[in-house]
Amino acid sequence: MRRFSCHALLALVLFVSSHSLAGERLSKLDILNKGYPRAFFFRSTEGMSRRGKVPFEEWDAIFSRLNGIMGKCLDEEVPRTMPNCMNYFTKFKSMHPNQVVLLHYNGNARDPRFQCEEFFAGHWVYTTGCGLTKDLPAEEGESIVHVEDPKFFKVNMGRYGDKNMDIGICQVGPDGKRNWHISEQVQLLDVDPKAKTIKVKRGAFGTKPIAFKAGETCVAPHVTEGPWGRRSNLLWYHNYSTTCPKDAKGRTCSDVLVEDLAKRFGPGGELEKFDGLEFDVLNFGHMKAPANPYGPDMNADGVADWGIVDGVNVYGVGVYEFCRKLRERMGNDIIIQADGASPRSQRSFGLLNGIESEGWPALSDHKADDWSGGLNRHIYWRDHARKPVFNYVNHKYIERVPDGKKGQNRQVKTPFSLTRLVLAACMFTDSMVTYSLRCPSEPGERFGIYDELRKGTEHEINWLGMPVGPPIRLALKAPDLLKGCGVKPTEAFLKQWSSQDEATKISLADNAVRIAGGDTETRTMRWKMRGQKNLRGDLFVHFRIQADPMAGYPSAIPRLLWVEARSESQVMGQQAERTGMILRGKEETEIDRETRASVRPLGKTGINGDERYGYFVHPPWYGGVAGAVFWEADVVVPKKDATLRFATGLRPAPSKSDGIVYKVVVRDGDKSKEVFSHHHTEFAWKEHRVDLSPWQGKRVTLRFLADCGPKDNCTADHGCWAEVRFGDAEAAREKFKPKRYMGFAGKDGDDVGFYFRDMDCDAAELRFTIEGTEPVRISNLTIHAHTDAIVREFEKGVVIANPSDHEYTFDLRGLFPAKKLRRIKGSSRQDPTANNGKPVGDKITLSPRDALFLAAAD
Repeated sequence: MRRFSCHALLALVLFVSSHSLAGERLSKLDILNKGYPRAFFFRSTEGMSRRGKVPFEEWDAIFSRLNGIMGKCLDEEVPRTMPNCMNYFTKFKSMHPNQVVLLHYNGNARDPRFQCEEFFAGHWVYTTGCGLTKDLPAEEGESIVHVEDPKFFKVNMGRYGDKNMDIGICQVGPDGKRNWHISEQVQLLDVDPKAKTIKVKRGAFGTKPIAFKAGETCVAPHVTEGPWGRRSNLLWYHNYSTTCPKDAKGRTCSDVLVEDLAKRFGPGGELEKFDGLEFDVLNFGHMKAPANPYGPDMNADGVADWGIVDGVNVYGVGVYEFCRKLRERMGNDIIIQADGASPRSQRSFGLLNGIESEGWPALSDHKADDWSGGLNRHIYWRDHARKPVFNYVNHKYIERVPDGKKGQNRQVKTPFSLTRLVLAACMFTDSMVTYSLRCPSEPGERFGIYDELRKGTEHEINWLGMPVGPPIRLALKAPDLLKGCGVKPTEAFLKQWSSQDEATKISLADNAVRIAGGDTETRTMRWKMRGQKNLRGDLFVHFRIQADPMAGYPSAIPRLLWVEARSESQVMGQQAERTGMILRGKEETEIDRETRASVRPLGKTGINGDERYGYFVHPPWYGGVAGAVFWEADVVVPKKDATLRFATGLRPAPSKSDGIVYKVVVRDGDKSKEVFSHHHTEFAWKEHRVDLSPWQGKRVTLRFLADCGPKDNCTADHGCWAEVRFGDAEAAREKFKPKRYMGFAGKDGDDVGFYFRDMDCDAAELRFTIEGTEPVRISNLTIHAHTDAIVREFEKGVVIANPSDHEYTFDLRGLFPAKKLRRIKGSSRQDPTANNGKPVGDKITLSPRDALFLAAAD
């Protein structure tokens, strides 16, 4: 009886804490009140209702079997969604008031054909554009426009390569600022690079043709995405930035969009019955213009800023402010969510009720490699979202179709073991579940449901009941390799830590390691911890981190943290420490995207069947430029073996390359010396070694350059640096690849975990990177040579998960002595071997990357 009372008390605490701001509408929803798993149907609801092909009664019978539905009901992204979807969803809510009904809405951009009358021309994001070189008269129909730089303008672009750019033309003031109050929208028809002209259709999207003068006019393409469907259109990016131009009423884009949505969800609005909305792809990270190499101009000053002004991400802060205004306008009795599976996703903590992870941990991570990052993101959102918290995972994965046409992706079908692992992660993070990766249907069933969501053949949703306690990370029960030194750090322990730049300082403060300073140009701090020897197998790192807010940002916005594990002999990390480029005859700069120069993150590259991990590099070339790209690493040259080993490569391409000149430069203080140069012309890998004994034991910076060569010919210079490391030939190509995972670091302090599979190195180090240069404190650091196996007990069952690449045995009797458990009895069309309905013993062994949902035996 006492145990039951504790369970009931915990369930009550969970209910109250997660509903403290819920109003009358949300407090009635089953998905926020009933037991786990909590699941709803995704956009198949919309697909089956858009044209009314499935009668409502049949549609309702299909989609009323879980805790709710979500789908598009407006035409902001997909034309002809209204009114059938709206009618079906509204009627569904009337019939099932306790089920959640949510709108799926594009948060980044909008089809300009959909009800944009209140938006002002300056409310959209444009590239910098270029000037007009010949007066343009006000004329209906088509016009030839003379422009300074035709490279700004693209035909046959977009997701499928079948769209032409939409363009804004506006007056420019003497100071170069764009005056979008005097403007016109046009549609691109053709580009003549030789004549430096473009052909356009005038007076598009509700505007009228007006006259523009040469030298006083800007012709600027819209920054767009999509189209998301063969019958859809290019979508125009909203200018959420805090520097967004204002309309004649003094309104920003955010102001207009907030009012638009508030009216739709308000009394008498078409979405009045809906419980909330999810913003698809609402980003925090700076903008990108994949179809155009010239950057976005948020503040309309004619300079590409990519959403970063004076070092502050004004676009991301603007997204946060938009969410704040929307919450203020719509109140607490409505669910507001946005995508959150990427480091680029919005960070509107405290304002939104939660996030969608479209694919978990990520859309392309169909092996759940980023187990740690996925858990860290959802745990932080669980603890810092607006109440009631509503995070969810949309179970799906996609990949590009090999040799397919532009824009062609396909779903990745994963084993049921991976699905169970994802669903288990949802149970550990108190997240809801939906799925686009469909499972087999039962006979007579039009849309299948995963066994774990309805207790298999018993068809009981919410069957696990409420959690009895928090999830248990079994790695934390294993011995601490640091033997408590990370819990009560000393000066001796601090000697294992070192900064990776001169500005970052490390010290002790109140049983914590304090890091402050950092690189003011990149606004980051980087440091590392050494001392772990002979690591073979899995490693779990756990600590508490508290980070002061970044200057210029709301205090609720946390900082991105990255933790990487690698061998001390490895020079390459998953991301290069610093990158840059040098144009001929000019000083070095950051990589300018307009030049198409590139240093990509660590990946596997194959040349003639030989695959190696390394960085892809390409010297600058777009716009008639030439030069070199480089990446850098700060290292301490080993005293024992100062031989630097690496491989350079040149990937085959349709066009012939005249080769790349690879160079290595050692920078020791203010002195630099070139120690390696090789003109690589073969489509193959080539091994190299360089003696760095003059710098043994010294801390230096290594710069690795890839130059287009003496002829300044950048054609097909698809180069690679691979497996850069110190050490003898045997240890040089260690099996362990550097792995890097993310977490959030907020002002109040939170626990984070980082799980590294299959370490195989004689000496390992942890490398840390965090946004901002404000102080950070790390405490309660422990390291465990153990799999990040997790278990969680519920009122009516248990969920266990093994994310490792080897079998793992769970001691069920030791973990849950009072519970007798059995497997659920699953569908014959899913995984009847794993879900066979049989009792389980005192111990159970799970296969690699697998999980199980176990029911309490009657």
